[in-house]
Amino acid sequence: MTDAERFDEIYRAYRHKVLGYIRSHVSDPEDAEDLCSEVFRKAWENLNPKSGKGVSSYLYTISRNTVVDYYRTRRIHTPLTEDLPAENSMEETVLNRDALDRLAQALRQLPPRERDVVVLHYYANNSLQEISDKMKLPYSVVKRAHQSSLKKLRGLLGNV
Repeated sequence: MTDAERFDEIYRAYRHKVLGYIRSHVSDPEDAEDLCSEVFRKAWENLNPKSGKGVSSYLYTISRNTVVDYYRTRRIHTPLTEDLPAENSMEETVLNRDALDRLAQALRQLPPRERDVVVLHYYANNSLQEISDKMKLPYSVVKRAHQSSLKKLRGLLGNV
């Protein structure tokens, strides 16, 4: 079997899965089709079709990165308007500082694991999956810690 024939088998086996994944993240069906084609073009250029190992995870990785690139290149930029205040008023500064102090105090009251999840997610902009990998914890544990910490923070901050 030639490489092209093997890749054709891979394409037929995974096309609907890849397209389904992309459609779940991209609302425009035409863009989803284009991105699916892009995924398989990238896979053809880099995949060793003789190896059946890890094909689905490799295609998933390419699909995820392709969707991320799609949104990264299509960001909507709006120009700043002239009516934005040049600097915060003293009252706003004091209120913001007070709110940050209350949040810091509430975070200190969380258990260390929950506090770490909140900090990694909201301040370091990590996904829950990335946090799971960094903390070497199952995703479900990280997700529960995230939900629990948000519930506790709402209680501590009074739904601010």
